[in-house]
Amino acid sequence: MKPSVLVIDDDPFTREALAAILVRAGYQVDSLAGAGWEGEAESFSQLYQVAVVDFHLPTVNGLELARRLKACQPECRIIMISSELPRLPESAASVVVDRFLAKPFSKDVILEAIALLCPPQAP
Repeated sequence: MKPSVLVIDDDPFTREALAAILVRAGYQVDSLAGAGWEGEAESFSQLYQVAVVDFHLPTVNGLELARRLKACQPECRIIMISSELPRLPESAASVVVDRFLAKPFSKDVILEAIALLCPPQAP
């Protein structure tokens, strides 16, 4: 069984491309634009094994959003993506973020990152 993946990116092209890649690979995918959803993390009924979160969002940075998601779903693994990887103290990021990926990345890179963080579970 493939993990459920949440994709959060305010760029519609990136968000839709990531969702399409992941769906074709057999993942269950939900995607959000990132704008205005900051309070929704607590209301997710779906549990996600992986969240792919853009660092640069319009109203909150991706690290803060990832912290909120982790507070509600501690088992969720976080992949932070950005065209400019943030310079953060390792202690701040490593508690929340499992992997950083620099944009642009190939479909193989994102699929490998998800597979390494959440190997498929036996049925």
